[in-house]
Amino acid sequence: MNTLCVAQAVKLVLAGLAVGLLMHIMLGGYGAKISRMIEEPGSKIVREEKLMNQDSEDSPLTELKYAGDFMQIQPEECVETPEFYGGVKSTVCVMPGEDYIQKNLKKKGAFEPEVTNAVVKAMAVYSGATFVDCGSNIGMMSTVVAAMGRSVVSLDPMVMHLTYLRRSLELAGNENHVRLLNNAVSDTHGILYPGLAGSSTNTAAIRLYSEQALKQANLKAQGPPVKVVTVMDILATIETSTVILKVDVESMECKAVTTEVAHGESGLYIPFIVIEWTMLPEAPHYAECVGWLFDGGYKPYHMVNYTEFTKKEVLGIRKNNHKHYEMGNEYHDIIWLHNTTDPMELKP
Repeated sequence: MNTLCVAQAVKLVLAGLAVGLLMHIMLGGYGAKISRMIEEPGSKIVREEKLMNQDSEDSPLTELKYAGDFMQIQPEECVETPEFYGGVKSTVCVMPGEDYIQKNLKKKGAFEPEVTNAVVKAMAVYSGATFVDCGSNIGMMSTVVAAMGRSVVSLDPMVMHLTYLRRSLELAGNENHVRLLNNAVSDTHGILYPGLAGSSTNTAAIRLYSEQALKQANLKAQGPPVKVVTVMDILATIETSTVILKVDVESMECKAVTTEVAHGESGLYIPFIVIEWTMLPEAPHYAECVGWLFDGGYKPYHMVNYTEFTKKEVLGIRKNNHKHYEMGNEYHDIIWLHNTTDPMELKP
């Protein structure tokens, strides 16, 4: 009888070991992490948080979520915007040091109101879309779209810009509608430093440099280095099937709206792309970029009256025209509409 009991006990022990080994293999060691959490109850919360974030630690996206992620600011002034299409308006906090933006916010309550209105109308037409704001600055468009109760992803390489954007969202109670990404955007991953050329102090005109290029140009970094992501990285995190895309990244626009983006390889429908065009004609890959936008099924339109530009006209846009729209630059921003859209439906 005793021998039988011992044999049964051995069988139970062996069975337990087999189950434990199988679980370890199936879960890739996750069971061992669980057992350590049980053995060390004081660190359970920390370990659980690490396990939940384990998959995201390798992500190139740097999302700012908590108070400690942002800078400490006391905005001198926060203004109410005018009403845009559909009566939507919001609040934008003025960041000192960016003359054009600061002047227009204080005088009009908005900067780049024409493009903002176009984006708002596009979001109204595509009621299930997410707005992706690449190069958000302090968030003129992001804050207004968030006021529509819509989902927004705002990306900017400057924590200060995102801090002002966050404050504007908080004042309007819309912070839960927006994801804030502190990244640069290009066609490859890497690390870049924000820098200002010449004697400029306008942080809206910051460009991004490699460490070597920064040293060669004898420039001082205007902030900490940032991870470079692709628009495809961002699109891979979007839960909706439709995206309205705005890109203003200081001459890097065609490295953001790559041929993969233009040809729909993300699997998402992007009917509307608005791109700041002022510096693009100077880019060495300009003609190629225009080509893949056309080949991807997009056509270019005027940012206000929605008249269509020809390919020849876009390729002939002269270089070094950095004036704003209100100063006579008809090509400051170009709206690219997919051939499945109705331009007149999208015109505000």
